[in-house]
Amino acid sequence: LLKTATETIAGKVEVIVGISSFGMNAIKENIDKYKSYNANSYAVQLPGGWAAPADPVRYMHEIADAADKPVYLYYLPTVNGISLSKDQFFNIFSHKNIKGVKNSSNSQRTLKELLLLKRKVDFSLFEGQEWVADTSLAAGCDGALVGMAPLGGKLFKMIARAVDDGDLQQAGEYQSIMIDIFDGVYGKALDSVWSGQKYALTLLGIFGSEKTLVPREAAPIRAEVKERIESCIEQYKDYLV
Repeated sequence: LLKTATETIAGKVEVIVGISSFGMNAIKENIDKYKSYNANSYAVQLPGGWAAPADPVRYMHEIADAADKPVYLYYLPTVNGISLSKDQFFNIFSHKNIKGVKNSSNSQRTLKELLLLKRKVDFSLFEGQEWVADTSLAAGCDGALVGMAPLGGKLFKMIARAVDDGDLQQAGEYQSIMIDIFDGVYGKALDSVWSGQKYALTLLGIFGSEKTLVPREAAPIRAEVKERIESCIEQYKDYLV
């Protein structure tokens, strides 16, 4: 998949490769594995739990030192349990090979701190949550990196274009549609995140199957979930892909 992606779109958009794993050695192995591909940068989420680094700043700097391409921090404290202070963000971005952050904290305070930090340090700030793309772009984020992009890329472009045009009301209306799609595909209880998106892409003729390797979604999609997704895709198909 990475080989196909880099051969097809390299030079047209920035190709970011995920290198996250459960420890420094494994992350460095991923860097070695992927460095031969024509990608532009890496993204890494710090490991949590027993593998959580004692010093996140030093850990990120070690990754950046080992990387042959610029590195983005994938900031997701609700998953790995690692919350960073303003000073830690500042020190992380002081490394010349750390390019920016995908902020999936779902925290308005963190977003504001990062926006203010951009006045002092040069880094790219991307929103990581689908349901606040309009307000985050309007506040000054450089873009959005979200899991629903393969399905909703067209709609995200419409949101971004409306923000760039200064039409925040229109951006908000598009954002409301995005939230409806999010709930319809992923489920309000997030019970069909990956399998649901794959099924939606299957309905649109892009994927061949909704099967997923994610353990908690490995079972076939329930009939009522399929009906929910089918209804959502039928209603919003003009906004998708």
